[in-house]
Amino acid sequence: MPTIQQYFRKSVKNFLFIVAFIIVLILVCIVIDWFLPNQVHNGLVLTSLHFIKEIGLVIVLGIFVFFGCKAFRIVRNEKSPSQEFIKMLPASIIWFVVMFSAANFIIGHGDETDCRKYNYNDKLNGGVKEINGKKYTIKICGSGVNDNHFFGDSMDEVRLEILNEQGELLAKRYYKVFWGGQPGHEPIEVRQDSIIYQDDADTFGKPRTITMPPTFLDWIRARFPVFN
Repeated sequence: MPTIQQYFRKSVKNFLFIVAFIIVLILVCIVIDWFLPNQVHNGLVLTSLHFIKEIGLVIVLGIFVFFGCKAFRIVRNEKSPSQEFIKMLPASIIWFVVMFSAANFIIGHGDETDCRKYNYNDKLNGGVKEINGKKYTIKICGSGVNDNHFFGDSMDEVRLEILNEQGELLAKRYYKVFWGGQPGHEPIEVRQDSIIYQDDADTFGKPRTITMPPTFLDWIRARFPVFN
């Protein structure tokens, strides 16, 4: 029966195998791309850059699935699954933290909003608001209209942040704004118990809500992009 150290060593070997597989796959893509016409080559490069966040998340998800299948196979073939699970737990926790941190890093660096260039506080009703006797700062910033020739959606990705009087971040949301619509995109609605905003990427057009004051779950989501 494998020990805790042996399970960890196996997990390291599996992880190195995955890294090697990803490197080989990237090299194969580079070689194939090298022989493509310039027009097609440029299109693939722009496409890959546009979906770099999604590609990274697929890789992380694939690693989760790979380790999950390995763990399931080990538990299924052992006589005492509960004991094996306990021995596998330390390695599982370590790799879960690694994968979660990687996913959080990838998503966190996908934020292209620029508050200096695209400050929408005036357009979308941001700024300092008093709700139930407390003052909150609502910051609304955009990233500019995505008019990419290949996969642009003509929408502006907007980040909405809610801070308390001490400047602590309480909630964060991302949504899409289509400026070309008529009569135009509605600004956020500030109520005594909630903040209502509209995501133009939502085909059903259902308004989104942030409870005021924001909940602890909102506080968590604001700090871990993987949940936001």
